[in-house]
Amino acid sequence: MKTLFKTLFVAAAVTLSAASCTEQNQENAEANTEAAADNAAVATDDALENAGQAVENTAENAAANTEAAAEKAAAETKAAADKADNKMDAAAGDAKAEINAATRTN
Repeated sequence: MKTLFKTLFVAAAVTLSAASCTEQNQENAEANTEAAADNAAVATDDALENAGQAVENTAENAAANTEAAAEKAAAETKAAADKADNKMDAAAGDAKAEINAATRTN
C-alpha cells in the first residue's frame, strides 16, 4: 500500500510537472509568436521604406536625366538654328552680290 501511495504521489508530481511544462511551453510559444510577428512587422515597414526610397531615387534620377536631355536638345536646337541663320545670311549676301553684279553690267 505504501508503494501504491508513493507511486500515486510520483504520478501526481509527474502530471503536475508535465502540465506546468506544457503551460510554460505554450507561454514560450506565444511569446515567440508575438516576437516573430513584431519582427515581421518591423521588417515589412523597413522593406516598404526602402522600396519607397528606391522609387523616390529612381524618380529623381529620371527627372535629372530628362532635364539634362532637354537642356542638351535645346542647346543642339539653338546651335542648328544659329548655323541655319548663318547659312541664310550668307546665301542672302551671295544673292545680293549677284543681283548687284547683274545690275551693274547691264
